[in-house]
Amino acid sequence: MVKGENIGGDISMGTDAWNVADGYTQLKILRQLIMLDRWDTLAQFGTEEIDEDRVLDDNTIKKRRVEALQRFHSTIRQLLGNVKFAMKKSDHEIIDAMIERINNTESYLQQSFAMKEDQVSHQDLFEINEELFKDILDILQTVKDELNTPLNNAGLIFRPTEEVDLDKIMQDIVQGG
Repeated sequence: MVKGENIGGDISMGTDAWNVADGYTQLKILRQLIMLDRWDTLAQFGTEEIDEDRVLDDNTIKKRRVEALQRFHSTIRQLLGNVKFAMKKSDHEIIDAMIERINNTESYLQQSFAMKEDQVSHQDLFEINEELFKDILDILQTVKDELNTPLNNAGLIFRPTEEVDLDKIMQDIVQGG
């Protein structure tokens, strides 16, 4: 059988490389970026929607906030790993600094909360060290925000050949199109 020969009329065994770039960027980059926003909101509020917190007790909201912070940390670490290879050489130092900042917060995650027992009611109380929690969240938010520039520089957000014509976009908005 010769390479590139049509087998059974249905499948061609050509020499073209299998390109998974679209799927990779959607699942390993875009999905992670969307999840970062979700974890950010949950870490701040414990819920995604207003009034959703009315049906949850205080302990549950605090636990959700901590889990969201942990997921925020994990997701941003995954995202940095997923994109580092595609970054421009000029952005490698920036990405490495982001990875270091994320790694430095890891040991503090477990210190940002504690489970205690109420001495009177003997109920479990979930406590958050709000100052430490806020410091960690601020670092994660900053890295998330700053990551957009190297991602865009690498063409992972907007294609490098696309020129953004703000006047045309505004005109389209005005005309309802």
